Amino acid sequence: MAYLRVAEGCDYRCAFCIIPHLRGNQRSRTIESIVAEAQQLANQGVQEIILISQITTNYGLDIYGKPKLAELLRALGKVDIPWIRMHYAYPTGLTPDVIAAIQETPNVLPYLDLPLQHSHPEVLRAMNRPWQGRVNDEIIDRLKTAIPGAVLRTTLIVGFPGETEAHFEHLLEFVQRHEFDHVGVFTFSPEEGTPAHTLPNQLPQAVMDERRDRLMAIQQPISWQKNQQEIGKIVEVLIEQENPGSGKLIGRSGRFSPEVDGQVYISGQAKLGTIVPVKIHGADEYDLFGEVAL
Repeated sequence: MAYLRVAEGCDYRCAFCIIPHLRGNQRSRTIESIVAEAQQLANQGVQEIILISQITTNYGLDIYGKPKLAELLRALGKVDIPWIRMHYAYPTGLTPDVIAAIQETPNVLPYLDLPLQHSHPEVLRAMNRPWQGRVNDEIIDRLKTAIPGAVLRTTLIVGFPGETEAHFEHLLEFVQRHEFDHVGVFTFSPEEGTPAHTLPNQLPQAVMDERRDRLMAIQQPISWQKNQQEIGKIVEVLIEQENPGSGKLIGRSGRFSPEVDGQVYISGQAKLGTIVPVKIHGADEYDLFGEVAL
């Protein structure tokens, strides 16, 4: 697996984020240079590339005059790498053309990492993300309809300055309603040099911790149910580790991104760095369990 950076910097100015102040506005690489690097990685035996930037759905806007993510995905579809995954796909940029490119490009995984941060319009305005509150529900519903097998992941911040209990309840209902496959929850951390650092109504850490725990308590049974639906299936798994003591293998299916999602624990024989079929026979809130089905 390798990360492939498609752009650096960010044009947005979210109140909690220091990246634009450190790295400036978005600077995209050309499609040709990205494809060339992907080809090099393929030649080295890489099985999965993960496209990253601060706003992957805005890729190309600065050099081509409009976002070119759909064109990039189609170009990468011609590279002999089994899995291509996107991170940091802002929902507003998942246009019909991008959705079509995901559907039409076999090696692009239907895995959408949507960094939503919150659901309540007032909190999103305070975060300097006012455009997002109007489109979350509509876009998520559209994505589920357009890509029925899509795996949806999001990251959320609890305890942003001024977040009330009502704001937080809105977020709880939002997560319950949309049933994301994976949710990462972070408590607000005031970064020096960002507008949010000096905002009034900062919340005590104990309140933020309690809200994080409540939100994860809502999400865990949803994640458990999603994983239970994999039992009985034969899924493709990228083998990444072998436990020298037990001989058990550890890998990931297309539903799991490295470092942030779960893993698949496997009985049987397979080479590291290969993608093999695995019959899933068990699951918990985070991980799957199976055996090589060769």
